[in-house]
Amino acid sequence: MPKDSDTKYMSLAISLAKRAEGMTSPNPLVGAVLVKEGRIIGKGYHKKAGLPHAEIEAIFDSENKGNVVNGSTLYVTLEPCCHGDKRTPRCVDSIIKKGISNVVVGTLDPNPKVSGNGIELLKQRGVNVRVGVVEEACKIVNEAFFKYIRSGIPFVTLKLACTLDGKIATMTGDAKWIGSESQRNFAHRLRKKVDAILVGIETVLHDDPQLNVRLGKRATDQPIPIVLDSRLRIPIESRLLKIHKSPLIITTHKADVEKKNNLEDMGSRVLIFDSDKNGKIDLPSLLKKLGELEITSILIEGGSRVAASALSQRVVDKIVLFYTPKIIGAEGVSMVGDLNILKVKEALAIRGLKVKVFGEELMIEGYI
Repeated sequence: MPKDSDTKYMSLAISLAKRAEGMTSPNPLVGAVLVKEGRIIGKGYHKKAGLPHAEIEAIFDSENKGNVVNGSTLYVTLEPCCHGDKRTPRCVDSIIKKGISNVVVGTLDPNPKVSGNGIELLKQRGVNVRVGVVEEACKIVNEAFFKYIRSGIPFVTLKLACTLDGKIATMTGDAKWIGSESQRNFAHRLRKKVDAILVGIETVLHDDPQLNVRLGKRATDQPIPIVLDSRLRIPIESRLLKIHKSPLIITTHKADVEKKNNLEDMGSRVLIFDSDKNGKIDLPSLLKKLGELEITSILIEGGSRVAASALSQRVVDKIVLFYTPKIIGAEGVSMVGDLNILKVKEALAIRGLKVKVFGEELMIEGYI
């Protein structure tokens, strides 16, 4: 069992790592804390791909304050790397060179280039290493990275906002506003964490969304908008086409070639995929392609059709449902379309449920 001080310092390292949410992809989120004689002498986190890693930032911070790193203990959320390049040299070398005596690691790095090798190198050079402190929390921080590095497939979160009776819109399609401003602000925090936001064409036609983060995130760091549009019905004047530099439009062979060329001339990337007998785009094939483009995480914000398609094709890893204290009734649009489930035992099971309260609203999240 970790000591209370271990938990305290690792929890701080986790909070540091979270400061860079949405900024480090395809790299992981990592935080580090240096401790000597019961005192924190340095802190750091990986700010962005290509910039120094968390361990190096913590060393810089300590030395800039005039502290001696030699003999200290390093708390780091993820195993120190043992591979590097000209921009980001191996962290294990800096740890050894600086004379850090102890390294406490939250969790091993699933990257085959590391995966225990960093730990072994440190031990070979006389560094005391302990692994598995606050491990589950350290894994959750990097759940998208863990899936992506192991499978090459992005981590997919499905987010829906609905009434207590599970409706996302009225029978006329009106959905503004199902949730409160507080709920919408939290939804923007979810957007901030991911590489891309995916919606269906119906959402674009009804809401003309911007699909951006409006919480102080720089224009150059916005998630990529992805629109599922099997027949390229997206209006040329859509706001997302004007706001974003290179939105992704996913279509099928049924798309109009001239419309495709016009969209590409505007800067959009149009990708063509096969569809099933119902005209639905093959999402597993799409996710494989998005992984090849180094998109590691996706937030689905589509309507009931996209939600049903994603769930029925088994591409969703996590769900986030916002419930607002309103009731629309049977004529409203259900949050999830038909999944063709005929028996309760066939229902999709959700695990690891967590509940958060926003005033009178609820957020429920869990894993498929």
